Amino acid sequence: MNKQKANIESPMTQNLISLLSDLENSDRQRMSSSGKEYLDRIWTLLGLPTYDKMVKMNEELENMDVKDKGL
Repeated sequence: MNKQKANIESPMTQNLISLLSDLENSDRQRMSSSGKEYLDRIWTLLGLPTYDKMVKMNEELENMDVKDKGL
């Protein structure tokens, strides 16, 4: 059985992703742990990285930039 994936290229899905991202960026600090878990599950369902994974990737990129600049 093939696992279905969300069509993240469709305009409706792009709008959904944008709205979810705005919600997470503006309200994540005030969300309950359950709310954060639901958002993480939605990102996973869409095949996209969760908030914590994005933070980790950004930190790794910043560390790479620092190393590349010799700082």
